[in-house]
Amino acid sequence: MRIWKRKRVERERRDESSRNEQDRLHILSKKTNFYTKEAYKTLRTNIRFSLPTTGGCRKVCVTSAYASEGKSITTLNLAISFAESGQHTLLVDADLRRPNQGRLLRHKVSPGLSNVLANLCTEEEAIHKEIFRNLDVLFSGDIPPNPSELLGHIQMERFLARASKDYDYIFIDTPPVDMVTDACVLSNMLDGVLFVVREKVAEKDMVMRGINQLELAGANLLGFILNASHSESGAGYGGHTKYRYGYSKYEAYTRAARRTHGDGKELQERKQESQGRTGDNS
Repeated sequence: MRIWKRKRVERERRDESSRNEQDRLHILSKKTNFYTKEAYKTLRTNIRFSLPTTGGCRKVCVTSAYASEGKSITTLNLAISFAESGQHTLLVDADLRRPNQGRLLRHKVSPGLSNVLANLCTEEEAIHKEIFRNLDVLFSGDIPPNPSELLGHIQMERFLARASKDYDYIFIDTPPVDMVTDACVLSNMLDGVLFVVREKVAEKDMVMRGINQLELAGANLLGFILNASHSESGAGYGGHTKYRYGYSKYEAYTRAARRTHGDGKELQERKQESQGRTGDNS
């Protein structure tokens, strides 16, 4: 039994290592294919036009409805793209439940954002300078027991206010909005929210549910990023189709929510049945 468990652990480690290497291949670099680079340049231009033209730092978070839609690599590549255009950029990993930026960049995550918000260190001690040219990174830090409360605290507002004095753009990686409330909590501190939708993964009902949550929180939804999409010619923003992400906790939350509330189609059918019964009674 012990030998079997040891082999399973070793196999899982090999799989994880292979997955990490595959993910890192999609980080923007000189080797990135032309179409992917152009897709991010187009996205960069659209974001600039969508944000206020007045001076000052622009703060944007990136989320998705569900896990495994590519929001973390998208956030990282967006930050790299803006940094390459000469903008002094800060990337913040605010996924304090299952952080990904440290894994993608092969960097230790502590001290990081959670440590700064808990007054365990200063941002000067936690921010890693020039990970890429013009790009600084604040990793997640130690996993806290209360991520939503920590992100919604006045300390987060104060941190963003201080960081805004030093950067042109701040991009924040947040957990899936349908799974936890972290992105909604942060949204009213920011200039906008980008919503990543992965082709053949995202479900319409889940996307609509996420949009509704962001709107209720008063978020400025800038637009959607269609990820893992292929054109017929094979060109375009399609390099991420082999991505795998391990948000097993979020998947469990989603299954539990579906058992409790049902999906959007079921709710609509129940509503129609109820209306039909009311009409018959009248």
